[in-house]
Amino acid sequence: MEKHKRHSLLAKVLTPAVAGLALLSLAACGASSSAGGAGDAAGGSEGKTSIKVVVAPIQFETAYVAKENGYFDEAGLSVEIVPGADPSANLAQTVSGQADITTASWGVMTTATAKGMPVKVISGNGVVDPNVDNSGILIPKNSSINTVADLKGKNVAVVGVNTGGDIPMLQAAAAAGIDPKSITEIAVPYAGMQAALEQGTVDAAFAADTYYHQLVDAGFKSIASPVREFQGNMPVTVWAATDAWLKSNPGTAKKFNDAMTKAAKFYTDPANVKAVVDITARIKQVDAAKVNPKAYVPVNTSINLATGQAGIDAMKELGFVTKPLTAEAMLWADAPRFTK
Repeated sequence: MEKHKRHSLLAKVLTPAVAGLALLSLAACGASSSAGGAGDAAGGSEGKTSIKVVVAPIQFETAYVAKENGYFDEAGLSVEIVPGADPSANLAQTVSGQADITTASWGVMTTATAKGMPVKVISGNGVVDPNVDNSGILIPKNSSINTVADLKGKNVAVVGVNTGGDIPMLQAAAAAGIDPKSITEIAVPYAGMQAALEQGTVDAAFAADTYYHQLVDAGFKSIASPVREFQGNMPVTVWAATDAWLKSNPGTAKKFNDAMTKAAKFYTDPANVKAVVDITARIKQVDAAKVNPKAYVPVNTSINLATGQAGIDAMKELGFVTKPLTAEAMLWADAPRFTK
């Protein structure tokens, strides 16, 4: 499909994901100091003690675990958790100074840093499970689509267009022998994908996390799981902040990472599944019985540099970025990382 056709369609479906990318450029030019200042009175030179943290609609549980289990308090931090939107819009909040730390995605951070945005990954969060399907390309029961190759010329809902989250689907398209550009991507929030499928606004949807499992439970069929197939063990959601904020608040970032490491350990312990499910149900305002524990992805605050670099390389190969930073260069100096 011609590029101009994709752009004309997207212009009609402008969502926070697309707007967020534009906001990043604007915010980088005039960031405020409301959240990124040189530290509050109690924080001293090591940084602030009261911070705002933006979470995404998915993989937010660890932040609430850290707050409700007192891990932030133990680290000496007072944290306000702010519900956010897609990764681009969330990152824009930190760049503009509206928040201190945010949930971003590895793909969005790749795109942002390649464009010169002054941001860094400070630690990891959700990781792609190489053995379990927690995302996939879904179609209605009566669809004529049976394989990824059948997506040629079709409209597919994605949470963010050209933000990196759609990379696995495009990799799957190339592997299936079709031009990735022949797929028209329509930006739709995860929460709106079922309605888009039911109303015929899109032919398929690339859903993730609990939203993926909800669609499967509702009878929609998954034709492929490209995230697991192409990005096993890769960072998905990460915690990020601006360079200026990290320079002024290195101690705060370290304390945040300490708390999140404890939260990740709690989240990963099978004995705490009910507690995590209760958080998901409360924040999403759904019955806990409807939360599928299988929807939870692995969590690790350490960034896997090898799989992270593979994701960056895929984005470059597909033309999302031309001169991206390396995985190592995207990280804050004190970000936890491992290479195996």
